[in-house]
Amino acid sequence: MTELVAALADHRRAMWLREEARLAGGDWRKACAASHATRAAVTAPAVRVTVLLPSLADATYAVRKAAGHAALDTARARANAAEGLVTAAG
Repeated sequence: MTELVAALADHRRAMWLREEARLAGGDWRKACAASHATRAAVTAPAVRVTVLLPSLADATYAVRKAAGHAALDTARARANAAEGLVTAAG
């Protein structure tokens, strides 16, 4: 669980930076590559937790392709619900 929560926090930050750059109209290729790396780091611990607790799946991926800054902030808040992962797992 600790590995998953840490990986999700890293991925959530990478996705927010990626989408912020995209929405600002900047070059977001490096941010995209970084988010792919953090997503890969989430995969193994997410599979372990999802097998044990299927209701906790998909806690962070809503940040992608936000329609604007308000939507990005809303998606980030929803993704932050992953912090409740530990409580739910307990």
